[in-house]
Amino acid sequence: MSIVAGPLAHPAGRWGLALALLTLHLAVALGAASGLARDDLETVFFAQGWAWGYDPEQPPLYNWLTQALTDLVGPSLGAAVGLRWAIIAAGLVALFDAVRRMAGGDRALAAGAVAGAAGTALFGYEGALHFTHTTLLISATAAVLWAIARIAERPTSARYLALGAALAVACLSKYTFAVFGLALVAAALTDPLLRARVLDRRVLWAALPSLPLLPGHLWWRMGQDMVLSDRVASITSQGREVPLPLWERLPGLATDVIVDPVMGMAPPLVLIALLVGVAPRARASRGATPETGTPRWPRVLLVFVLASMALTLAVVLATGGHRLRYHYMMPAALVLPAAALLGARAWTVSLAPWRARALGWSLAGLAVLAAGGVAADRLIREPVSCGRCLSLLPVEAAAARVRAAGFDGRGTIIAASLDWGANLRRAFPDARLLARSFPDWRPPADDPGDGACLILLSRAEAEALATGAGLDGAALAEAVAPLVDGAPDALPLPLARARVADLPLTRAPLSGGARRTVPFGFLLVPKDRGTCR
Repeated sequence: MSIVAGPLAHPAGRWGLALALLTLHLAVALGAASGLARDDLETVFFAQGWAWGYDPEQPPLYNWLTQALTDLVGPSLGAAVGLRWAIIAAGLVALFDAVRRMAGGDRALAAGAVAGAAGTALFGYEGALHFTHTTLLISATAAVLWAIARIAERPTSARYLALGAALAVACLSKYTFAVFGLALVAAALTDPLLRARVLDRRVLWAALPSLPLLPGHLWWRMGQDMVLSDRVASITSQGREVPLPLWERLPGLATDVIVDPVMGMAPPLVLIALLVGVAPRARASRGATPETGTPRWPRVLLVFVLASMALTLAVVLATGGHRLRYHYMMPAALVLPAAALLGARAWTVSLAPWRARALGWSLAGLAVLAAGGVAADRLIREPVSCGRCLSLLPVEAAAARVRAAGFDGRGTIIAASLDWGANLRRAFPDARLLARSFPDWRPPADDPGDGACLILLSRAEAEALATGAGLDGAALAEAVAPLVDGAPDALPLPLARARVADLPLTRAPLSGGARRTVPFGFLLVPKDRGTCR
């Protein structure tokens, strides 16, 4: 009998919960937004052609997927949202089946592990709103776990190939998979059965799927000026030129790497402890033995989490860093509910039916609560108190202003930031988009053409123009000069043509009798006055 019952014990309950939550998330992401999410801005910006790499900080797989969708349907909000949620759904399916295999076919327990992760602020809230490369990494890590669980059941060449495919996806998702991949190997080596699978010569099959893709990207990466270790140091040191002493760095970093991921997963872990922790314990076999043909999965997953934390601490400390952003440990945190449930299953003799039902209902309720929190945030809080207000940007109104000024979308857009630039790509898919925040980047098949040059102003520049202070022509010319491959005076800037408007945010409530607005400023250089070459 499973330790998880209630709605998660029945196929109708599991499918109903999954489809309802997916529908809610998609409805909110598509129906309550007019602008792209934070991380989608960069992927839409880079989706201007095929290349072995785009951003030296990230592998290109998510960009390739975005480029494929862009080639099919053009840059759009629906494509960005659909891609992210397709990846999330695939990762949840992989996690479910991986845990099901680890639990000897217990679908209710597997559903509880997935619902537990989805019921946290880390995954059910933050993971549903923002990420791109991190989302792909999390789902790829789940796929690697699924492939490992299948090899543990029956080691065949085809299953090693599937593991290789999952590893290739993970490596091309985010460079930080190197840490989690090493942690997975360390965890597997602690279990006799998995150790035999790792040392099996058929593991060489796992190298084949990466051969068509990894060498091309690695060759591109070697040609970049940025060294990854230097970038890790700059991110984790938060701009400090002189590293803090070790004893000052360690407490805060340990909080980021160890305490925060565990606390982020606290809701399902606390529920499992409260409802299963008092059950009678098995005295004979505390977890399966290698003779049964089943790895000790609770221990393996726990070692994976601890090894991930230890390796991350070592890397950050070695580069002189002292802080880590909260989402970096999400691939390790993902398995904590599964490890707790598998451990409880292995250690528990019996669980009162009411406790099993309560655990199932509680885990499902957490997932519903997290999804409801996302809906409340997008529909209630965000319109009132958003900062950048990315999802509420009035993109159609801004595009209409640009068209009215004479831009037909066949020229070049130079964006001060991607907030407006990437969003306007949806309205002008044929335009070439450049950004001041990426001064050295050009589209892979760069053709400036002979169209007009649309310069999107920063918020500060737009606000200065709106208040009558005017534009600093010299500063603006210097800012766009690297993007036109010339001196600051290479592109004549008709400052008198600059336009600014306060556009109402979509769905923004009335404030003092007027809707909240966002400044939108631009300067259109007609094609007969110069081009953005």
